[in-house]
Amino acid sequence: MAKTFFKKILVAVNGHKNSIHTAMYAIMMARTYSLSLKLVYVVDTATIKYLEMNNLLLADEKNDFMNQLTSDGVHILSYVAGLARSKGVTAETELLSGAVFTEIVKAAEAFSADLILMGGKEKTMLSHDQNEILVHSPCPVLIVQKPTIEAEFKIF
Repeated sequence: MAKTFFKKILVAVNGHKNSIHTAMYAIMMARTYSLSLKLVYVVDTATIKYLEMNNLLLADEKNDFMNQLTSDGVHILSYVAGLARSKGVTAETELLSGAVFTEIVKAAEAFSADLILMGGKEKTMLSHDQNEILVHSPCPVLIVQKPTIEAEFKIF
């Protein structure tokens, strides 16, 4: 029997449709190959600080914005963890705050991830955060572009 290259996979989720599709793909991988799965959402405080420094976000707006992003993160992690449970997969979740690429790379290192999965859009360039994760990742990175995943996930 062949030995698997991956034992632990980390998925960066942000609530976009592509990141939810990526989580579905990872859940299918985890169940098929008996992999450990970690789902990570990062509250992007680096962008919030940038907006505040450039007077594009007032102090009272900053707190409301941070609270909303944190609430969104909790909801999204709960949703994708529920998707995992629905397929018999246990997923560890973690809500982080900071610069997105830095926190994803640190989370992958702390989890000893063998693979990072991120969502991507067809025919578009990588975002700054995706590019930085690719450059600094301690392990391989897979950009998932699978628009048909919802139908496959339902019957999986």
